[in-house]
Amino acid sequence: MKKLKNLLLAIVIMMFATSVFAQSGTIVVTIKGIENNTGNIKIGLYNSESTFPTYGEHFKGAELKADKSGVSYTFENIPAGTYAIAVWHDENDNKEMDKNFFGAPTESYGFSGNIYGSFGPPDFDEVSFKVISNKKTTINIDIE
Repeated sequence: MKKLKNLLLAIVIMMFATSVFAQSGTIVVTIKGIENNTGNIKIGLYNSESTFPTYGEHFKGAELKADKSGVSYTFENIPAGTYAIAVWHDENDNKEMDKNFFGAPTESYGFSGNIYGSFGPPDFDEVSFKVISNKKTTINIDIE
């Protein structure tokens, strides 16, 4: 009887684990247009319009050593849903997007869909994309 209970428990756990992981996807982000090898590339993955594109308030983030030949990062086990990505090249590694006197960025940046706002960042809806369960989503960003 104890073996049967253990077997049933194992089956229930496996079914639960399978359903949890089946509800997630993978996002592969590739960034090109990096001008030099100094500093780091910051990647923010956002699942909310209210936090986009504030780095540090992202759903998930990554920091990679800058490489002018390009960099790539994979976000795994991302729940199905709507997301947007913002990236920037933190050349001086001060963990801030440097801006000029008028508030315009002086460090390269980019967004999913390679869409840029006219007077500020684009809206979440303009750059968002869907993550589908058990699928790989590839996002290519050219920073400017």
